[in-house]
Amino acid sequence: MLFDKEIVELFISTIKKEGSITLPAQGSSMYPFIKNGDVCNFTGCLPSYLKKGDIVLFYASSSRLIAHRYYKELKDDGKRRYLFKGDTNVCFDEPIYPEQIVGKLVYVQKRKYKLLVTGFLAKAWAGSILHFPYLSDLLRTYLHIQQREKGRRSQ
Repeated sequence: MLFDKEIVELFISTIKKEGSITLPAQGSSMYPFIKNGDVCNFTGCLPSYLKKGDIVLFYASSSRLIAHRYYKELKDDGKRRYLFKGDTNVCFDEPIYPEQIVGKLVYVQKRKYKLLVTGFLAKAWAGSILHFPYLSDLLRTYLHIQQREKGRRSQ
């Protein structure tokens, strides 16, 4: 979803004032950890406290608000930038600057339960997706098959 800078500033201000912000998820780039329609809660974070595997909400140069998994910090000419990737994406996102970070995921509200990022399942999934990159390819293939089947059923 496209957002302008004023909306993003409102989200950041809400996090500072209220302590967190809750937003609905769109898309399938973090499937199955975050599914389309899940509700995600984000809190403020300083980039220096990010750990590999954290899911971070950031504002991309394409005017999109994205929540993807943190991989590493890059230092180019003394400037810090951060590298992220969706769990079902094959490639990394364009590196972002610290000022583009909006918040860090605390929990995902599924239909029947709340999935905390500090819980066993969340940590196990993060470890798996980080250490076995081919899982992204498998997930992407699975999603394409699901979409194709859904298209056939609706015809």
